[in-house]
Amino acid sequence: MSSSRVILAAVVLLLAACSPAPSEAPPASRPVKTLVVVAEPIDRVSQYAGEVRARYEISLAFRVGGKIIERQAEIGQQVKADQTLMQLDSGDLALNQQALRAQLTAAEADRDQAQSKLNRAKALLARNLISRNDFDSLKGAYDTAQARVQQAESQLSGGARQTGYAQLRTDQAGVITALHAEVGQVVAAGQPVINLALPGEKEVAISVPENRRDELQIGEEVQISLWSAPGRLYSGQVRETAPLADPLTRTYAVKITFIDPDSAVQLGMTASVRASRRLAAPAIRLPLTALIEHEGQPAVWVVDPQTLKVARRTVHLGEFHGDQVIVASGLAPGQRVVTAGVHKLYPDQPVRLLDETP
Repeated sequence: MSSSRVILAAVVLLLAACSPAPSEAPPASRPVKTLVVVAEPIDRVSQYAGEVRARYEISLAFRVGGKIIERQAEIGQQVKADQTLMQLDSGDLALNQQALRAQLTAAEADRDQAQSKLNRAKALLARNLISRNDFDSLKGAYDTAQARVQQAESQLSGGARQTGYAQLRTDQAGVITALHAEVGQVVAAGQPVINLALPGEKEVAISVPENRRDELQIGEEVQISLWSAPGRLYSGQVRETAPLADPLTRTYAVKITFIDPDSAVQLGMTASVRASRRLAAPAIRLPLTALIEHEGQPAVWVVDPQTLKVARRTVHLGEFHGDQVIVASGLAPGQRVVTAGVHKLYPDQPVRLLDETP
């Protein structure tokens, strides 16, 4: 009984050994998202952050040096023309003016004395009691004294003007945007102490990197939005582009003029400038999720429309725009490119399209 079981087991093993091996299962199709690429006009959109400023802003300074004893200006204050904003200690200037007045008095006394001598000399000359040479000497002394009086008068007038310069007044109305000096501080003549923004045109000041300077040309129209007024757009125009880059930031200063500002546009507000320019030729654009790296080069997976298998294709990229990139070369319009699931594919792998529409 036991021998028959052994023989049966041997027969089963022999039949199993002689049976053909099962064939390998075909690779499973991986579901992917794709996109049929097309060459289309591309608008290059750039956005920059900036600050609203007055187009015309001047720096106010004293014409004389001294110590500030009074300040009547505050940042954001609206000022009128000929309004006093700061006051210097005018004690030294007043003393100088007194000295100049004393010099004028002395010069006038010398002139009066020289005039009296000249008058007597005229009477003596008429009676031939004085020589012509002595008369000319007295006449010259009088002319010199008269010139000294005129000189002293001019110096006194200048001294009085210097005393008046101890008060800092604004020639125009505007808004104070910055203060650079405080009471008790000693300032030099010509040292800026107040920045005054003049009423009128407003603009946005932005900084543009070197590689994007050509995106904003003088006269080009842009759109401006304010952080304080979301959803509201203003028209703007590029007014000025700095010829040289800032030595610290290596960016170029660009000024955008508001075309139609309203009361919501205030100085110092944060603004955003949006510029759009269409590229010269149509181009292919892909989402960044379609890119892979192969041997240090960017590549994409292209789906064969007949076999639905993928092939790796090296591409050359152009400019990046947000979450998309322009393909400079390597693809042709009409090819289907995988846009999601790219890192789980291998060459000749069959795929299943989740989006049949282009």
